[in-house]
Amino acid sequence: MSYIYKGAEGWVKQPNRMVKTFRSGLCMIQQDYIQRKDKVDFFSFREGDRLSDEDSEPCIDGAFIFPAPEYKDMGNGFISCTVTAYGRLNTDGVVDLNKRLGTYVSTFTYSTFAGGFGSSSSESQKFFDVAVYRFAARKGEFITAPDTPELCIYELDGTKLPVGTTRTETGNQSFIIKTYNLSRQTENYESTSYGEFLEVIISVSATGNFVQDSAFGPAA
Repeated sequence: MSYIYKGAEGWVKQPNRMVKTFRSGLCMIQQDYIQRKDKVDFFSFREGDRLSDEDSEPCIDGAFIFPAPEYKDMGNGFISCTVTAYGRLNTDGVVDLNKRLGTYVSTFTYSTFAGGFGSSSSESQKFFDVAVYRFAARKGEFITAPDTPELCIYELDGTKLPVGTTRTETGNQSFIIKTYNLSRQTENYESTSYGEFLEVIISVSATGNFVQDSAFGPAA
């Protein structure tokens, strides 16, 4: 892995360094250099080279040139070179919580002591939590979304649906079992390359359904 060090004899660093940070923790560093046209060295900066630790600040594990540098004849005997490099500020990333309106399925089944059985279903609109995770990762790292925070489902008035199973005895061997299922699913996984680093954006949504099982005992 090569490092880049510049002195006054070669490319001269200009006082226009720019640092841009992304919500994911990705960090872009842009720096201009100039050198005499008759002494220009087009091989000092190469895509994939690592900047010096000083030039990489505030990145935590280096900044690497991407894409290839841009060169421009300034028309005054100098060539300018614009170097762009990417690193990251953290490995924790960030999560944004949103809600979406979606379809919620409720299923109703029944069985009787005599052997009868039936089922029906209905659809309604509910709000579903959506988490958007953003990470800056090194090339080769595989990023998955964590299991936190908990993602829930809500009635349209904002009431959070319960989770789990309840059983109610209604007498004479009859009962009703209500189950509110809740889980999470990945809706989108997007990875964008910035050379040595990737920006990974993962969208995860709450998902679930309702099931009611009714059993009717023998007639009294």
